[in-house]
Amino acid sequence: MNIYDFTPAKKPRFRGAFTLVEILIVIGIIALLMGITTQMLGTVTSSQGRARARTDLAIIASALEAFSLKYGGYPRLSANNDEKNSAGDVYKCLVGKMVLRLDDGQIVMSDVGTNRKPFLDSSKLRICDPSDPLLQDVDPEKNGVYFGDPWNEPYLYFFDTTAYVTNEGNTSWRSPSFLLLSKGPDQKAKEVNYMYTTGIMPDDEEYRMPEENIDNIIYGRDD
Repeated sequence: MNIYDFTPAKKPRFRGAFTLVEILIVIGIIALLMGITTQMLGTVTSSQGRARARTDLAIIASALEAFSLKYGGYPRLSANNDEKNSAGDVYKCLVGKMVLRLDDGQIVMSDVGTNRKPFLDSSKLRICDPSDPLLQDVDPEKNGVYFGDPWNEPYLYFFDTTAYVTNEGNTSWRSPSFLLLSKGPDQKAKEVNYMYTTGIMPDDEEYRMPEENIDNIIYGRDD
């Protein structure tokens, strides 16, 4: 045998492309991973939104207490009538644009020409324009703006404007003061025992029973 004789090695064969089945498998894996990631991000976003809503509600509640100390009562307003309009009036109360006063023996809400000292730092809350809740950099002096929750809807304020809480307890309003509510991500709420008009708070299990109330956030309730 001639040691100088040799057979050239065969060149490796390269694949030209993936098969259709392989492409479909890869697409399926990517779609699955994207779905899992999206779900995880959605959960984090929802959790962060709820945490921010609870913080906002505590700030608003503290400001309402300060308003009551100054004027001898809470704003005579209720979201039962018009949610965004009421939220706009609550905003004006807390930033010093609206006051509570007596007029011929009647308690009325009155706009003031010169802004009074605000009861909160409005820069800590999101301000929404009712005509475009997603609008950024809203003018805080614009009429009708309101404090918005993480889903750009108004925080709802409920107060029984028909009667005072008296020492004799001759009114159905059982809330110690007012109710504050965010409808949560789905922006839905269902009344239970007329809680929004009477202040009667049902137990948590009863309130959460309707699907619309599951993700709602009520000030003062540990959920």
